[in-house]
Amino acid sequence: MTDNQTNKQPPKILSFIKTLLQIILYIPIQIIFIPVAIIGLTDGIYKGIIKSRKMGVSFSACRSLQYKWFMHYFNIRPDPLSIAFTKKFPCESHFGLLSTFGALIISQRLFGFTTRLGKVDEKGEETFISFAGPRVLMFDCIMEKYIDEMEQLVLPGAGFDLIALQFTKGKKIKVFELDQVKTLDVKVETLEKTGIKHDWITYIPVDYSNESWVDKLLGAGFDKTKKTLFLWQSVSLFLEAELVKETLREMADLCADGSIIAQDFYSQAFISGEASKTVKRAARMIEKREPWKFGIDMRNEPNAAVESFLNECGLRMTGISQFGEKLGIEPFYCIVEAEKL
Repeated sequence: MTDNQTNKQPPKILSFIKTLLQIILYIPIQIIFIPVAIIGLTDGIYKGIIKSRKMGVSFSACRSLQYKWFMHYFNIRPDPLSIAFTKKFPCESHFGLLSTFGALIISQRLFGFTTRLGKVDEKGEETFISFAGPRVLMFDCIMEKYIDEMEQLVLPGAGFDLIALQFTKGKKIKVFELDQVKTLDVKVETLEKTGIKHDWITYIPVDYSNESWVDKLLGAGFDKTKKTLFLWQSVSLFLEAELVKETLREMADLCADGSIIAQDFYSQAFISGEASKTVKRAARMIEKREPWKFGIDMRNEPNAAVESFLNECGLRMTGISQFGEKLGIEPFYCIVEAEKL
């Protein structure tokens, strides 16, 4: 054994002992939580699956709010707005989440016991099951990067994300959120119940099967001559390829000089479930309600493939963040920034 190996052994042993002690302390806390967690989990399933279905609310839109809840309580990304919203949101159980994950939250705060829920992967080291958190932080970075130089912000398919509220309060910028009628009705009702101010945001309900989202946007006061940030998050995977192209072309047509479209794309391997058994199981769970449809072939030269697709839509790629690129795995997800050609 070399001197270097000898020097490395004690830290590893100490780390193992520390983790073991943390697990020993965590177990009784979790046991105490089991009865209430069963009740909370039942409430969560009812609200998240059964009630949301009855109300015609997107299951995926509800899950995006859940990620913000995790990140707040595990001290990754403070988000009091999303927590307050969740408490009044009819399709999610704040009690269910708190009772189910309470033991982990307490253990992390008391003695540093950290699971994957309490960590965020380094850039480029994201995996199939851990990229939700980095995705949230990346879109935060995009907002921070552009929001002060933009005159308008548009979020097509905004869902229950409160990113616009967080980054535009007190700023001189017009904000437009578009989504299905039932989704926005529930969102606005919940904001009002919570007492969260939102009067500077224009909510535009759209019946996509019978109405043009562009016409509705223009009718709500959107100005094509002003610099605009379009933020289109995790919507394209639920659409057919031609509809994705059509939507991006429409965005490009609305862009004034200096405007930016921020968009994410999934790979075909991710959408099909070929990339991961975990992802495949997740896809099967929501297949009947919200099947995944669109992905880009990222097997060979993923940056070029994404850039080529954007060019077809009248856009020029100005930036790309590829998730998992440091792990030597096939690319499965990316976030891009683009401007009009």
